[in-house]
Amino acid sequence: MLFPEDRVWARFFTPPMSAFFERYYEERGVSFARGEQIASMAGSDRVQGVITQSGRSLTADVVVAGIGVVPVTDLLNEGEVACDNGVIVNEYLETNVANVWAAGDVARYRDVVFDKHRRIEHWDNAVEQGKHAARAMLGERERFEHVPYFFSDVFELSYEFWGDTADADDVVYRGDVASGGFSAWWLRYGVLVAAFVMNRPDGERNIASAWIADHRQVDPARLRDADTLT
Repeated sequence: MLFPEDRVWARFFTPPMSAFFERYYEERGVSFARGEQIASMAGSDRVQGVITQSGRSLTADVVVAGIGVVPVTDLLNEGEVACDNGVIVNEYLETNVANVWAAGDVARYRDVVFDKHRRIEHWDNAVEQGKHAARAMLGERERFEHVPYFFSDVFELSYEFWGDTADADDVVYRGDVASGGFSAWWLRYGVLVAAFVMNRPDGERNIASAWIADHRQVDPARLRDADTLT
């Protein structure tokens, strides 16, 4: 696994979380190439390896690249619909042109929970926005209020994440990060802004989204207490 940062998923995971996942992957035969990026592929009829920007050569039968997507807006750029890293929509998923909506990966929408514009590349967002836009086309004009969410399955593990860690100033853990049964809760001035849950009681995953949407003020000490979840 190659990545440009000094630890895995540094833009999302805290250092203890990165340390757990790196150890977990290595125990299952995955090697890491930290601080590396692919410069080119090697092979003729099929890929046989990759060359990194540092000049390192690695043998490969298959290459999986997690590089995100570029929203296709060429059809609209010469028209009246405003675009900037996607189709710009308001909290109702409306574009600046009447009776034109956008949803999913291409939509750069106003997130009313975090009061910012964002574009999300995940099927959960596409499904929820698609349903919302369809209702809007049928005359139901309501704000799209949805806490950003994604999940992932890695080997025997499955985890879920809600919210936005960008402006957090504190992280509280429940459970044991080193063992893989833990949750992480990001706070900003004591308000819950994000949560990660893996191998924890259902009660934690059930309240994560609601607390973030409600801008719940949380006492870090009580949140850290494994016997308390109020």
